[in-house]
Amino acid sequence: MPIVWRDAMAVGAADLDADHKRLLALLNASEKAVGEQALEVGARLFELVADYAQTHFQREEVFMLSSGFSGYERHKRLHRAMTEEARQLWRGYLSAGEDKARLPHLVSLRDMLNRWLTEHVLGEDMQLKALTGKRARAAAPSGAPPVAPKEVLSRQVEVQKTADVVYDLPPEFAHLLQPFSCKVPELPPPESDFTRFEDLCQAAIRHRIERVLVFFQRGNPEVRRALPPPFLASAEFAGKFHAAVAQLILPAILSSRQIKMMSTNIDCTGLDTDSFWEVLPPILKDHILACWRAAWDDLRLLPGKKADGTRIWQVKEETRALRALLEPSDPAAYDLPRIANREIDLFTSLLDTVTDWWGQLNRCWDIVEDIYEQEKDPRIFQDKARVGALRDNLLAAFETFPEQWGDFLVLACHRMFPRISSLFLERFTHNVGHNEAERELHLPYTVRYLRQVRAHPDIRAEEEREEEAWQAEMEQLRLYLKGRSAAS
Repeated sequence: MPIVWRDAMAVGAADLDADHKRLLALLNASEKAVGEQALEVGARLFELVADYAQTHFQREEVFMLSSGFSGYERHKRLHRAMTEEARQLWRGYLSAGEDKARLPHLVSLRDMLNRWLTEHVLGEDMQLKALTGKRARAAAPSGAPPVAPKEVLSRQVEVQKTADVVYDLPPEFAHLLQPFSCKVPELPPPESDFTRFEDLCQAAIRHRIERVLVFFQRGNPEVRRALPPPFLASAEFAGKFHAAVAQLILPAILSSRQIKMMSTNIDCTGLDTDSFWEVLPPILKDHILACWRAAWDDLRLLPGKKADGTRIWQVKEETRALRALLEPSDPAAYDLPRIANREIDLFTSLLDTVTDWWGQLNRCWDIVEDIYEQEKDPRIFQDKARVGALRDNLLAAFETFPEQWGDFLVLACHRMFPRISSLFLERFTHNVGHNEAERELHLPYTVRYLRQVRAHPDIRAEEEREEEAWQAEMEQLRLYLKGRSAAS
């Protein structure tokens, strides 16, 4: 039977109680999924739990700080442990492969949510009841909102990045605590109402590829770089790539005799471009992926020789057509090298019929963004990360995703974060090789970008001026805070 919310479970803070009711709903949904072995909803449940852990724990920590809760540090450690537990379960679920192997991980998710409710919400969080009563009694008669202590203001910058925050700083320093203005393109919604397998399959392939391309299109309007973005970061390139796939790749997939035979039992009714992958039998997913890879292999450049014995790469007519289809409308739109086998390997990696990378990419990015702020651009009251934490985290991320994507994660940091300069990129490449030739094997597009930077010395000079100006502002802010502290 589903668990029903009771007033005795409330802590007395409306937003926290609403979150706890949400946890209860997730627990009931996971219980139902386990009972019915509804593995098709497993991935969505894990995503919702990850979102709950991020938003609720941060909201609760701000509440505890602003209320002067003496057990804040211990409670915060519990939250971190719970978040890591959820991440470990999510990784196990993703690596389990086939549906039957994922059921134990769904059971573990249900058991974890049950413990979160019984041990944490009904145990640890009940200590907050005294705080809610105290806050109500101390509320100003005028109804004015309470003033949060200084450490809470800095944490609100992290937690409420879309909210307006009042800083207790002079106007000339307030911008140093402003949250990043990150532009993350919206993911297109799933398409539905298909009657033919071929149409649904084509749209589902496009949709899954788009989930990777949209991730790499993120940017920061406050950060302006002189050079064109790499092609994978461009919405224009994404549109051209989809057109190229439709013309050169999809016909080879949809004409496959094996796929035609196996798809006869697939009922498209009620399916959309997301649920399509959940209902396909593993063998059909494998065949679609095999045809995808074979179609790209047919575009590869082949080694050959001229009459005088000189080695050359022979380019097929279809590959020339691919180059023409992906050419930018303007050189400033995006940077695309002359397409060869390295690019074909990258294009091949953009489709995975088993793993939807969207959730993992975004969770990885959340960590990267947090570490960047803590190491490179820390807020005044924020914990500071050790030197090299961002570098190490990016290197670790390379082991999580297809190896061809590493470049674009690093270059995304350069486009998003004001203090990730080309000098940071230069130093980062030194971790993957002893010389430029070795580094290019692992980070070809970052090395290509740096060569373009070296061709424009004014770019590095401007970066150095910006860094000096930031350091000067931070020094002024430190002196102001030091003087204010001495005066108090």
